[in-house]
Amino acid sequence: MGRLTEDAKRVLEQTKVIPVATASRDGMPNVVPMTFVKALDDATVLIADNYMDKGARNLEENPHVSICVWNLETKQAYQIRGAVEIHRSGSVYDEMVAWVKESKPDAPAKAAVVMTVTNVFVCHSGADRGKDVVLP
Repeated sequence: MGRLTEDAKRVLEQTKVIPVATASRDGMPNVVPMTFVKALDDATVLIADNYMDKGARNLEENPHVSICVWNLETKQAYQIRGAVEIHRSGSVYDEMVAWVKESKPDAPAKAAVVMTVTNVFVCHSGADRGKDVVLP
């Protein structure tokens, strides 16, 4: 298990629409723009499943996800990868429902997808581009 850097967490928090990529068991990719994505702590990211269809099926078959975040002003960008657990009840699910309903009361809030971070790759220009910067 890895940990998000402070820079990666800050860029995640600032990115308003986040591409969330999944793949089926046989490797067919799917990517969708999502707005309810946030760090729960240094090692986990919460993704609210409001309208996932293909992505939800993919995660049942292949519990890995990748997201990309960027800040156009600072020119920082990261790809964050991890393995997920899907929660349809319990405290993390309840937290997700409250978070979603706060700004979108009509959203279905179907499941809390909790990603345990495994890798954080630098996507912006510079000497670290392409490097995995996950902290131990």
